[in-house]
Amino acid sequence: LARLEQLKQAMRSETENMVEQAKSDVESHKNDIQQIIEVINSTGQALDGAFEGEVSEAAQTNVTKLKSKNIEMNTDFEFLVDSFEVN
Repeated sequence: LARLEQLKQAMRSETENMVEQAKSDVESHKNDIQQIIEVINSTGQALDGAFEGEVSEAAQTNVTKLKSKNIEMNTDFEFLVDSFEVN
């Protein structure tokens, strides 16, 4: 019985390590998404000054859509990290 408990604890520890590694991997990709959002913001600002009228509005609309998609992906990554749990 003691050996079984040791095996169980070893498996739990290994699983916890795997989950922590997965969280770390996901977190690094979340940081990548944050960098993408920052690039989108700066590009949007540059486009805003480069165009006028309807072209400027269309460019800003596209930038806003792209940023929104990346923010949603960031939220999905946060949900994914929060869902990693060892019982």
